[in-house]
Amino acid sequence: MTLLIISGSSRENSNSEYFAAKAADSYKGDVKWVRLREKTIRQIHDQRHDENGFDPVEDDHAEVVETMLEADEILFATPLYWYGMSGYMKTFIDRWSQAMRDPELNFKERISGKPGYVITCGGDQVDLKGLPLILQFRHIFEFTGMDFKKYFIGEARKPGDANNSDRLNHLEHFFN
Repeated sequence: MTLLIISGSSRENSNSEYFAAKAADSYKGDVKWVRLREKTIRQIHDQRHDENGFDPVEDDHAEVVETMLEADEILFATPLYWYGMSGYMKTFIDRWSQAMRDPELNFKERISGKPGYVITCGGDQVDLKGLPLILQFRHIFEFTGMDFKKYFIGEARKPGDANNSDRLNHLEHFFN
């Protein structure tokens, strides 16, 4: 079994990655990471309704999608930025529209039923203000046929706050 953690954080040693790593400690299998900040993923040029469909894009999106589709389970880790997912994560997921129209990829068939998890963190009233992000992922998973398993909302305002979070005990058995 392989868990792929896709991080949308823009910062190394981020709180969302810290929480994801703590959750992954309870995973009984291999854990791989993709940090979207280390990849080049271009914005979507929406050609869904064009006669010839999407033009090929020279970037890392297809590589990350293939890594994701090969994993047994996927954890999406993103900080809560302006009450939603980070730009890195949003751009990556927006491009799924292109991946879904690639007949060689079989995106929807391969992602359908795949267990998905979400970890996010933020500051001010994060338990309330993080819920729209969780709902957004629930809708994304529903649309693609993924199996929404679990989420975690951590409280962390500045770098290093996650290390001292009183919520860490919730991650000890995240995958059990």
